[in-house]
Amino acid sequence: MMDEKIDVVDRTSDLPEFILHHILSFLPRKEATKICLLSKKWNCVWSSFPILDFDQALGKGYIMPDMSPDNQERVEKFMNNVDTSLSRFHEHNLKMQKFELHMTLVDFKLASLVDKWIELAFEHDAQEIGFQVLTEKNSWYTFPRTIFVAKSTNGCKLEQPCTWSAVKFYSLQKLVLGYICVNEEIIQDIIRCCPFITDFSIIGCHGLKNLEISKLPRLCKVVVVPLEQQVENIKVEAANLQHFSFTYSRQRQCSLDITACQNLKELYLTDLTITDQNLHFNISRFPHLETLEVSGCIMLERVKISAQRLRMLTFEACQKLLELEIDSPNLSSFKFLSLENVFPTIVPKNAPCPFELTILLDNLIDTLWFLKLREFLVMSNQRKVLKLIVICDEVTFNLEDLRGITLPPSFEVELMMLDVRMSALSIDYGSLIDGLLWSCRPKQLSLPTGLKSRKKCIKVLCEDILDKENRDCSCCWRHHFKGAKIKSIAGIEDEKLLDCKTLLDTLPTLEKGQEIQFRLDWNTIFMEGCIRI
Repeated sequence: MMDEKIDVVDRTSDLPEFILHHILSFLPRKEATKICLLSKKWNCVWSSFPILDFDQALGKGYIMPDMSPDNQERVEKFMNNVDTSLSRFHEHNLKMQKFELHMTLVDFKLASLVDKWIELAFEHDAQEIGFQVLTEKNSWYTFPRTIFVAKSTNGCKLEQPCTWSAVKFYSLQKLVLGYICVNEEIIQDIIRCCPFITDFSIIGCHGLKNLEISKLPRLCKVVVVPLEQQVENIKVEAANLQHFSFTYSRQRQCSLDITACQNLKELYLTDLTITDQNLHFNISRFPHLETLEVSGCIMLERVKISAQRLRMLTFEACQKLLELEIDSPNLSSFKFLSLENVFPTIVPKNAPCPFELTILLDNLIDTLWFLKLREFLVMSNQRKVLKLIVICDEVTFNLEDLRGITLPPSFEVELMMLDVRMSALSIDYGSLIDGLLWSCRPKQLSLPTGLKSRKKCIKVLCEDILDKENRDCSCCWRHHFKGAKIKSIAGIEDEKLLDCKTLLDTLPTLEKGQEIQFRLDWNTIFMEGCIRI
């Protein structure tokens, strides 16, 4: 029998150029550049690739200015690469879909080169443009005025100081103003010249006192994050707005009026000095609201949330919050984060979903704190997931401190996640576990690994709930505790390997972030009334 010859056919290279461009768009630029070495066809495809993304930090985020000789050499090499790529693109007279530039300018003599790149980006009808050019003293590179005049621009991200008198973005759909000086007149010029904006973000800008956005019929998303907290009034009128996000400062008050945006679906408010009445007034005007996230709003005390279509609700770090009433029959997710030992009364008037509660254990954690936690958990019958982040340096728990106090019943929790950080390495883990298991009855208990503090906590926990022979029954929660089993060790669920000895032997080898899970069994009847010691 003769061997058959098999020809390997490269069918991918025969695909249309726009499909090959789409394939390249999923690759980092460094990887995509290697494709051009495969064949002449791929070299041509790469030469006409319309997405030009140049990042000196290689995706690592913010670049700090570095004036050392070694870095200057790296920057010049980077700039030569950008210039060569853009010059080639210009020679073929190709249209540009996206141009992103993130770099440090070490010599202002090279600023004219950056000017040239910006002009080329607009000359080639770039749909999306983004610049971040840092200089020696954290000042910002000033864009040439020519960049504000373009025939076709569908997305433009501007992150430097600029002159706006010639702004003409008739086709603009996505606009991000980042780290520039703007005022009311500039915003109105943009609105007049860019009537079809759908996505408008103002991030890290200063110079605004009154922000008014209106007469943009296609506007769907607005994000406002002022750099300097100078904004005193914000008013948005956009009938089709679906997403509004505002981050401010706790130090100053700001009047917010978005009530005209009656089709709003997502609302995010962070560090805003908004009152109970103002929040309720705004929310009541949004019949289609589906997501609400409120974080760091320290003036809120008694909040009533009534939104019939609300599906996701989050409250975080609202330090003065005393009561939260929820009337949302379609709610599928409620998350609450407590800082500085804040335990408000949560009234689920109509909230059918489980509660996900995250509590930071800071400063001194004592017996009265565990009592507050117990009272907090028993406030409603909702199923609860409790996440505890332990960063305190002292924990005490002594039932003698509660002698004669009438207690609520201990509440059953679906899952308790216990994350002990390094700052809590020297605490009394026995008191921590006693206090937590006295405060509630978790059906499952999960702990991450990887830190000395976490390993120490896991060892003490094993002694407390797995070692039946040496178990101390003096603490009252143990009278109602039937026993525990290891559910999984770093994802392993083989019952033959799930014993205390295996866990303790394996613990030093586990990587950071892997989980140990326990399943706990409790008696169904749990004592109420006064503590008897």
